Amino acid sequence: MGILQKDLLEPVGVNKGTIIRWESGSSIPSDKLAEFAKLGFDISYVVTGVRTESTKKDTSIEEERTPVQHLSKKEANFLPPNLFFVPVVDVEASAGHGAMVISEEYTDKSMVFDCQWLSKRNLNKSNLVVITAKGDSMHPTIISGESLVVDTSPLDNFVDGIYVIDLDSHLLVKRLQRQFTGGIKILSDNPAYEAQLVPQESLDQLHIVGRVVWMGKDL
Repeated sequence: MGILQKDLLEPVGVNKGTIIRWESGSSIPSDKLAEFAKLGFDISYVVTGVRTESTKKDTSIEEERTPVQHLSKKEANFLPPNLFFVPVVDVEASAGHGAMVISEEYTDKSMVFDCQWLSKRNLNKSNLVVITAKGDSMHPTIISGESLVVDTSPLDNFVDGIYVIDLDSHLLVKRLQRQFTGGIKILSDNPAYEAQLVPQESLDQLHIVGRVVWMGKDL
């Protein structure tokens, strides 16, 4: 979090082990965030390690801001205006042979992003969801169990990239590549998996759920 542990232990009433877990990415309870706010801490700094403009020291280096915390919806109520949360959906996309599509249910968890991160990538936060990858077909790019941020905006112009797709009622995360014949090739980054070609006349069987835009690093 970028905050000296001794500055937190006494006023917030937590032990050193708790602070270490928070710094490792564990969720910060909403009541503790409220205490931080009452004590005058910069909540953006507590959650992301990045100060808001009003509290930054003089610096010529612009810090890259990416999601670093999982929060509950209750905790997200304490976020400052420069931060927003993306909901976590209880569904897995298989980076393998395919997981059956199940009904999507929103959990009480979310991931925190900075609005500057959003604007730089021209994304609409209302179209973003977080899901979990399962399987090894996209290894080493995507590791099983990783959280994926998916942009579910309508595709006006298809570009090659990593997408979550619904193919014959199976949810997959794959690399898609447009072919000069009009079809789309479904690729796995793991060479142990063969590529699949969806010809132009069969594209109606391929439903693109959304494009993966973050998975622990920008895409």
